[in-house]
Amino acid sequence: MKIKNSFKNQITALLIFTSLAISVSSCKKDNLEETNLNDPQTGELVAKDGAQPDTSSGVQSDSTAAGDQTQPTASAAQVQTAAASKQKAAAASQPKANAVQAQTANSPGITSNSYYLVNALPKGYVKDGSKDYTSYIQAAVTKYSNIVFPGFPILVNNNGIDIGSNKTITFLSGSEIRLKGSSKGTYNILNMSNVSNVTLYNPVIVGDRNAHSGKGDEWGMGIGMCGASNITIYSPKVSNCWGDGIYIGQSGGIGYCKNIVINGGTMKKNRRDGISIISVDGLVLDNIYAGYSDGTKPMTGINFEPNNISCELKDIQVNNPRTVNNGERGIQIVNRRMVGGNIKNTDITIVNHIDNGSKKNAFKFYCNPGSEKSGKVYGKIKIINPKWIKSSFRNIPMDISTNQENYKVTIASPKVIFLDGRLLSWSETYALLMNQSSRAPLEVIK
Repeated sequence: MKIKNSFKNQITALLIFTSLAISVSSCKKDNLEETNLNDPQTGELVAKDGAQPDTSSGVQSDSTAAGDQTQPTASAAQVQTAAASKQKAAAASQPKANAVQAQTANSPGITSNSYYLVNALPKGYVKDGSKDYTSYIQAAVTKYSNIVFPGFPILVNNNGIDIGSNKTITFLSGSEIRLKGSSKGTYNILNMSNVSNVTLYNPVIVGDRNAHSGKGDEWGMGIGMCGASNITIYSPKVSNCWGDGIYIGQSGGIGYCKNIVINGGTMKKNRRDGISIISVDGLVLDNIYAGYSDGTKPMTGINFEPNNISCELKDIQVNNPRTVNNGERGIQIVNRRMVGGNIKNTDITIVNHIDNGSKKNAFKFYCNPGSEKSGKVYGKIKIINPKWIKSSFRNIPMDISTNQENYKVTIASPKVIFLDGRLLSWSETYALLMNQSSRAPLEVIK
């Protein structure tokens, strides 16, 4: 009977050891599976907490645990401690994974077919924006239709990057296209000419204003669209360009861009304008900040300036623009050059414009084609609920003038704050603005 019980106890012990070994092996497998996270920026195998995967076992194999009867059995407390350690390690590994997942979730342009541009960079690439990778980037952007820029700065030269039709490009947090110092006066860092159906998410562009070696010209643009259609840009940040932050214009001096949407974004410290609109049919600007444009005229936050009689300014909506401390003006519409022997129809609506501290005016409108021009301009410019704060060193926030009797300006619910900080009453605001009614068909309403 004693022998039988002893044999039974040995069998029981063996089953306990086997169960523990399987549990430990499973725990080890889980830890290794958590390690296998493919970094979307580098394509390398990394642990979720950023460390390299630990390939050492740290535990015994199933066969050893089951076969070595001299090993002491694990107590319940030890098993609980091991489980707690596993949970703690898993929790510590979550931040990186969560950050990647959150960024992907917040980047609707990223799909299972996205190409991560970091895979196109040469071996040993740098992440500090000190080496020119223009050719590598261009090759990838040309080849793939859905591209993801890595979360670190990349240097390009003044050839810029040409973006073709039917592209979706996402810029991860930390992404930046940085222009190498140039003497060239004309370029587009991101160029979209005669293309359609392009979406950009969160592009960050830094021009060469502080490293520019040339002295002439003023046409170094951050994002240039020429004869493009169906373009949507979300939250661009464009700064320190030799010319304009964003340029929307013609291709070869003819035609116009069509159906352009820029949703959110910051244009800051560009030498000429934050955004220049030359020719467009269908434009929405939502929640744009355009500030500190200075260096060469017109030094304006948002500037509408057609170049010739083939230009158009149609179906334009500007919502919640904020212009700050520009060298001359917040928003400007100067379109006399679009008038020839033709009839033009324009419509521009600007809602909730806030200008703070632009040096000459918050708003300027000028359309006085010469008497030799037989053409006419019809249309309306509507400015709704503007707030002009300390705009103009002469306390003249608006400057308008046109000889086109059917080109009307309406200003609704304006608020004006003088340089001394005083908010004008309605009657004072009305009188101030209507002083210019002899220079243009003007309506100011409460």
